[in-house]
Amino acid sequence: MEYKVVPFLADVMAGEGSTKAAEQLATLINQYAAEGWKYHGLEALVTLVTTPATPGSSGCFGFGATPGIPASTERTQVYVAVFSK
Repeated sequence: MEYKVVPFLADVMAGEGSTKAAEQLATLINQYAAEGWKYHGLEALVTLVTTPATPGSSGCFGFGATPGIPASTERTQVYVAVFSK
């Protein structure tokens, strides 16, 4: 069995409600169903996004020196739709 996992993020304007999000998910499901994929569900995927450190500058003779930016790691959650064939 082959699996396909694709990101899903509904784009809903204020006042459109959850129906608009559901319609967008249905469109995604129908798009992949037309290609022979079976929808299994929507899953939350927690991931770490790491930003590398940026070195500072020592300036010219110390004038105009800037501090570096330390590396950072941020936890984020994305939603993915799972399909199989």
